[in-house]
Amino acid sequence: MKPLICNLKMEHNLQDILKYKQELEENKEKMNIVICPPFCYLPIMHSRYYQIGAQDVSPYGNGSYTGKISAHALKSLDVKGVLIGHSEIEDTFENKLKKLRRVVTEGMTAYVLISDTKEDHDYQYTYTKLLSKIRAYLSRVLPKDYPKVIFVYEATWLIGGKDALNVTEIENLFYQIKQELKYEYNFSFPLYYGGGITSANIKELYKNKEIDGLLVGNYSKRAKNVVNFVQNKEDSTKVDTTIHN
Repeated sequence: MKPLICNLKMEHNLQDILKYKQELEENKEKMNIVICPPFCYLPIMHSRYYQIGAQDVSPYGNGSYTGKISAHALKSLDVKGVLIGHSEIEDTFENKLKKLRRVVTEGMTAYVLISDTKEDHDYQYTYTKLLSKIRAYLSRVLPKDYPKVIFVYEATWLIGGKDALNVTEIENLFYQIKQELKYEYNFSFPLYYGGGITSANIKELYKNKEIDGLLVGNYSKRAKNVVNFVQNKEDSTKVDTTIHN
């Protein structure tokens, strides 16, 4: 099974998250998924059936940074991966670069989100825009840490929508980017997709040969969706569609 990264955002209270975990673990099967809950639920969500990830991290090490959480602290909670650069978190690009360095230095996986704009897409600048961002991130990463970096293309103008990009378009885009990165860095970086993923399109996206994993937001709001998809990867019509607004 390809990896499924589930960004739970800020959707659950304590009772909700406990029920969410219970429903995931009722599957009694080790799943290739990463659950990214709010910080306060990370210890609660620890499980032998899936991995936990963080929605963000501080660009700084330990110190007087009230309200922040360091990569070192996340590592001590057995966090396996961290989302870097999500569009819903206001940040500077310099801070994103620092966060990336903190995460890979601690040995965790960095899920680095990259995006374009609707105008970039309409004028066919997406390839150039994404490649430029990837190069900027990799300028701060040592070759030995390349295996800890995964890039996630999430079109910000599709987040929360009812449709993703055309799968053939994504396939062609990812193929070109992978070929260029392989040539430049002599390393095969995985490319994940996120944005506008629903029960209507997740099956087709998941099965595409160039998409190495998926980042899902609203779709993963209910554990039932995640479990049903894991159990029925070939029939995503069985998932609960009521969460998509």
